[in-house]
Amino acid sequence: MRCMIAGALALNVALSAGALAQDWTNNGGNAGRNGQTSQLGPDAATPLWSGGRSSSIAWQPVIEGSRVFLVRQTGFPPEPNSDESPVVCMNLDTGQEIWTRNIPYLANDWTTWVAGVSNGKVFVSRSGNGASVKAKLHALNAATGATLWSSADLIDAGPYDGVVFAPNGDPVVASFTKIWRINASNGATVWTANRVGSVSGNCGGAIHADAIYVADAVPGGHAIKKFNLSTGAFMYQSPTLSGFTIQNTPMVAPDGTIYLSRVQNNVSVDFFYAIDDNGASMSVRWSVPAQWTTESEFAVATDGSVFMMDPGNKIARRRASNGSLIAQSAAIPADFSQPRMAVDSQNRLFFSNGAFANGRFYSFNPDLSERWSVAVTNINIGAPAFGRDGTLLVAGTGTNIKAYRTPRCLADFNHDGFVNGDDYDAFAEVFDIADPAADLNHDGFVNGDDYDLFAEHFDAGC
Repeated sequence: MRCMIAGALALNVALSAGALAQDWTNNGGNAGRNGQTSQLGPDAATPLWSGGRSSSIAWQPVIEGSRVFLVRQTGFPPEPNSDESPVVCMNLDTGQEIWTRNIPYLANDWTTWVAGVSNGKVFVSRSGNGASVKAKLHALNAATGATLWSSADLIDAGPYDGVVFAPNGDPVVASFTKIWRINASNGATVWTANRVGSVSGNCGGAIHADAIYVADAVPGGHAIKKFNLSTGAFMYQSPTLSGFTIQNTPMVAPDGTIYLSRVQNNVSVDFFYAIDDNGASMSVRWSVPAQWTTESEFAVATDGSVFMMDPGNKIARRRASNGSLIAQSAAIPADFSQPRMAVDSQNRLFFSNGAFANGRFYSFNPDLSERWSVAVTNINIGAPAFGRDGTLLVAGTGTNIKAYRTPRCLADFNHDGFVNGDDYDAFAEVFDIADPAADLNHDGFVNGDDYDLFAEHFDAGC
């Protein structure tokens, strides 16, 4: 089998942004916000490490390589000392704090939030509060926390809107009435576009190919609008989806299917939609009744099936082709507000109920039978986030930050429980394209050292 990758041994390639998802870069995990990770998540709720700075509210962690970035907030604006919502960088493997950075507070600013991480830059701002606060977007050096630039324009997005990243790493910010694409190199505005969100603070977008999709208010309800990612030009929109308000963002599956949970706590118009884009127009493929949720992130499995919330507080897995039911969970306790999901390489679901007093994080099998769960008080949007080696990061309030990781056999590259030629094939596939999954020694390069490490474990049987 080794001859299959002999031609790739000359590779000494630094990891690229276009490779398969190994990090959790933003709300929803990736540009499509579809919750997919190529990692294999933990088998049990056994912490790798726990603890960290205290926080009165849990915010979304993001991960790049060996670093976790998140805000740990101890007060609310105004912040005369600018130290009540620091950006904190922690080591993914140990939980050790690497650096912390206080973003200066200006009059009327909001709390600091981490928008995302891409190509060694962490993007943060003090904008938001329901789009009522405008502020700069700042790019920080992921290794040191030093400011690299502050954006030319002010933005008014917030932590529930989030950002998504273009293939070259440019942050694309969708807020209540505007979308910005910002140059990742210098903070200049590449383009802006006007739009009309439904509820301020819940207006984020999702990227697929050369487009960004947002859910906008239109006469009679809402529509998915498509904007050109390169120019910001509005292209076309979906049919009208009936309703009045919406507090969820769209997501896009790897195959281009657009999903939207268009709900407002009214069973007559609360539906989960699958939408097709044929390159010239959009159409509704199917829709099913949905549970009312807000500020949610859903997930798409590796086979294209989608995880969403059915009425009755049940998680459903549905076929992409027609929305028919594949599996359904038992009812989740009713105290949840903003569920967030991730799905690993074996289609196991990781689920936060987003609740405050009764916050809980769950892991489910592909058939939605429960594997394990843990209480996480005031979890809000503090989970999930996946990093390398299948590390799951869950953040709550107080010092309740936990990383979960199950040790794996390095040679069982496809995680099927066997070490055989299939693992060589799987390794060769990612090695030949210099995907981060092939960087087995975590030195930032895909080269012969990684091949030697894989071969050593393969020859040993693990």
